[in-house]
Amino acid sequence: MSALEEAKAALNVADAWRRLGLADKPSKSCRSPFREDRSPSFSVYENGHRWKDHSTGKGGDVADFVATALNVSLSDASKWLLEQTNARTNARSWPKAQRIAPAKPKPPEPRKPLALPVFERATISELHQLQELRGFELFAGLQILSKKGQLGFVNLPDGTERPRCWIITDSARRNAQARRLDGKPWQSIQAKAKTLPGSQAAWPIGASRLSNASTVLFTEGGPDLLAAATWATYEVKQPWEAVTMIGAGLSIHAEALPLFKGKDVYLFAHNDAAGIEAARKWHEQLIEAGATVTALCSETEGRDLNDALIAGEEIKLS
Repeated sequence: MSALEEAKAALNVADAWRRLGLADKPSKSCRSPFREDRSPSFSVYENGHRWKDHSTGKGGDVADFVATALNVSLSDASKWLLEQTNARTNARSWPKAQRIAPAKPKPPEPRKPLALPVFERATISELHQLQELRGFELFAGLQILSKKGQLGFVNLPDGTERPRCWIITDSARRNAQARRLDGKPWQSIQAKAKTLPGSQAAWPIGASRLSNASTVLFTEGGPDLLAAATWATYEVKQPWEAVTMIGAGLSIHAEALPLFKGKDVYLFAHNDAAGIEAARKWHEQLIEAGATVTALCSETEGRDLNDALIAGEEIKLS
């Protein structure tokens, strides 16, 4: 065993922590000695011989710890260890260990405004067309969303065409997504849903209307937003609002979360791997925000709320 290996065996991270006079106490869950740490995000483990800063991703053995604490090279940190264990006699003057100031975050880039076209008033013909496209028996829910300003119709360019489209958004005008009314995918992106430029995709569409609602129907995607409104029109007696996240990979925007406080939220999950994982994530966020959450999911694999409604599946709120 080399002298350095013997020094590392004799002096662990906890010993070095104390000899360097660092603040707080080392443990499996403690505050970082290298930066301001409001909640424990630092670990000393393997009998004190390894460490990990979970916020920065840095970690290693006692030599790495000393190098970080003194802001010196790994070679100099090894010399410090040898001196501390008397394996090196020509001692040198070492800098004092101190907390490293975190790098100042870059100022956020100004957000481009949402490129939202002016809605045209929905016609009965268009509502019927959308009703048939989605396979609903009734279009009353679509009328309600239209009156609430969450559903609009407009012509948008798509290659050489300007097809009629349906758009979902809300009064916050922070997020909007469009789909062709003929059900075809967008030629420009080869996908059925197109998020409009300037959108904050993590904003749950409909969240701006939650102040007067006791019940919130929380969905994933535009089709399920329409399905929730269609179903709730006749099945939910208390005041309700329907909101939707436009992608399973998104977390609820931090500025929207306080709007769910005190609400009874019914979370409709897609019965597939991505949908269930998304529902778990949103469930945790909503609970932390102070909402009461009930998760609902079709028993049929691969089915979402829109599919369940078309199939005549019974949907009951507990």
